[in-house]
Amino acid sequence: MNYLERSLSFTFGSEGGISDHPADRGGLTNMGITSSTMARAYKAGIVRHNDVRRLTRAEAAKIYDKFYWRPSCADEMPWPLCCLHFDAAVNHGLGGAAKLLQRALSKERRIPLAIDGAIGPKTKRVLYAALMDCEKDPGKLKRLCSTYLDYREALYKAIIKNRPSQEAFRGGWMNRLEENRRLAREDR
Repeated sequence: MNYLERSLSFTFGSEGGISDHPADRGGLTNMGITSSTMARAYKAGIVRHNDVRRLTRAEAAKIYDKFYWRPSCADEMPWPLCCLHFDAAVNHGLGGAAKLLQRALSKERRIPLAIDGAIGPKTKRVLYAALMDCEKDPGKLKRLCSTYLDYREALYKAIIKNRPSQEAFRGGWMNRLEENRRLAREDR
């Protein structure tokens, strides 16, 4: 199983099936795919229908690959960082996940990065340098992942503080975060 398949399996565990919670700003979703993302995928020819309720796991996997895995640059990262980053991209959007990565890299590398939500040339240079260091010292990858998840926890708390209606999701988000932490602690 490749990293994308492993990451999909992990994220599908959190995203579940059809949901239409009144407090969820994404509205009707299936396996984490919103109706608007489904419409975009249909328009792009990734899927052959525009009914999020009929979405299959294979179709969701295609959407996640085209709209989240590659655009988030998760395909350029080692395990488990690729999975953590992909899961964040699905949950917080590409820009939200990029900001988490930029914050974590900035802290761990002690190099100020613009926290702009775009993985541009400077962010990539810092990422690649960090990954080269991680190859030499696997403990650095664990620290990078831990820092990334600390920022993700802070993001969840800020979302709830700024939009109290999102309190309904605290339990699920904290469970998801703990699953991410468990994954980050594993030795591949």
